[in-house]
Amino acid sequence: MEKTELEPKELLGFASKREEFFETFFRKGAEFANELLKELETLRHDTALLTEENVSLRHQLASDDAIRDLLKKIESLESEKHKMREHIQNAAARTEDYAGRYAEVERELDTMANLYVALYQLHSTLSPEEVLGVIEQLLAQFIGAGSFVIYLRSDDGDVPVLKPVHAYHCEEVTGTRIRWGEGPIGEAASTQVHSVADPALGEAGAPLACVPMVLRGETIGVIAILGFFEQKQSFVDIDFDFFKLLGVHSASAIVGSGLMARAGDISPGLESYKYL
Repeated sequence: MEKTELEPKELLGFASKREEFFETFFRKGAEFANELLKELETLRHDTALLTEENVSLRHQLASDDAIRDLLKKIESLESEKHKMREHIQNAAARTEDYAGRYAEVERELDTMANLYVALYQLHSTLSPEEVLGVIEQLLAQFIGAGSFVIYLRSDDGDVPVLKPVHAYHCEEVTGTRIRWGEGPIGEAASTQVHSVADPALGEAGAPLACVPMVLRGETIGVIAILGFFEQKQSFVDIDFDFFKLLGVHSASAIVGSGLMARAGDISPGLESYKYL
């Protein structure tokens, strides 16, 4: 085979082509490398941004967890507050109930004390005038009676009558008589039943209350309450308890004082008492 030799001119063209190829190759390689470097820088920048965003998100998540924990704590405290409020309300209701009961017990004790004082005063004297004076004080102080009459039974005629023996702020009844079973006063004597009228509906001059005084099944008289003091408007529950007590014990006190007066206020010897 015959070897072909290149002419110098051709050699120069080939070298030029070769250099042009290398120049183009390296230029494009450099451009490609620059592009890679730019992309790498962009990636680094994006990575940095993502890192910052990740850190921010982590902080936000931590903050959200703290807020959630705080909200749970607040909810727990609200529930506790609600329970405490209910407990306080229940305690207040119990306290109010205890206060009401205490006030009721106080009223009952006050009532018992008043009744005890009334009994003691009624039986502390054996003078008829003093007994009537004690009944007057009891009616004025405990009932608030501004005017009343104490009638005692008299059997002078065929039909028993009631005669006034003590009048308080109603002296016009002096000398009057009430037949047995006549009117509210006479009816209270015959039936031995207390009668009470409504002050707002009662007739003028009619008694507001009639209290029969009964001893051993016999009516010895009637207390007729005709009016109240200004501060008294109507009867209350304790008044009716007082009427029951007064009806029995005033009768025994009046009869006892009357017997003592007829005996000349002389106490009998010990041998006269049945239990000895």
